[in-house]
Amino acid sequence: MVSLKWGDVLSTLLPGTVALFAVAPYFPLLNDRINNLDNIGVAGGFALLIASALAGGFLEAFTRITWERFVLVRLCRPRDILSNLNAENIDLYERGVQGSYKYATFYANFAWATILLLFTRIDHGAAICSVATALLAGMVVILLLASYVQWTYYVNYQTKVFKEKGTKDAGK
Repeated sequence: MVSLKWGDVLSTLLPGTVALFAVAPYFPLLNDRINNLDNIGVAGGFALLIASALAGGFLEAFTRITWERFVLVRLCRPRDILSNLNAENIDLYERGVQGSYKYATFYANFAWATILLLFTRIDHGAAICSVATALLAGMVVILLLASYVQWTYYVNYQTKVFKEKGTKDAGK
């Protein structure tokens, strides 16, 4: 059975739902379902949930191959702590992932979903120079900055919790 944690839901499902909403106007069947949520039923709701998870997974992949690789890691390099993991400190590692790393990916994933929403609005006639457009663009900037800050928290956590390889107090 797959273990589902709050960090996983936060970083993939919620931004995936926004992305699904953003791209719906380009897919008539999906757009019809989203515009008529009251009539969707359990099976349709489950299908939308799965679609949101898949869209969130795509955003997560995009974050890893672009934002994380070319921005986060280059600006704030994490230490190699995987070689320090053992049965005693694996829970500390997981706590760092769930408490900081997943939030860093959530903010970035949510930024990409917001960009999709922004482009869809503009493509469907929304004014480029409007309050709503400016708010969405501002949200993207804030979300990406928050992702970077959360990444630095994650790297700081790793650095302070996991000592150099061979140190006896690693993970204490």
